[in-house]
Amino acid sequence: MIMPSSTSEKILCCLSYLSILFLPVIFPLIVWIVATNHGDAVTYHAKRAFWSQVFPAIYVFASLIIYLVAGATGMAAIRNAGGWLFGILLVLALLISLLLYIYNLAMAVRVLLDR
Repeated sequence: MIMPSSTSEKILCCLSYLSILFLPVIFPLIVWIVATNHGDAVTYHAKRAFWSQVFPAIYVFASLIIYLVAGATGMAAIRNAGGWLFGILLVLALLISLLLYIYNLAMAVRVLLDR
């Protein structure tokens, strides 16, 4: 892992991870695009923060597509157990989101503590 050298780089890296609290996905993307002159560490952490924040949204979108396509094709098993399938996909989405939320907070602390 690339660690930031200056205080401003640490703050940008930390805010990229902490943006999950105030502006998820958008802030790390902006930092990733704009931070080309701030060094490799800021780009590295902004990229990791972006992907860790966008992954749950991609998962939820893919789960909804799978659920809707399976229900629309007339699969009897899906139609009869549709609530269970949706519940399982929703619980998995919530678990993934919680784990990535904790990961983002831990990475912000790690960057600030220089570890």
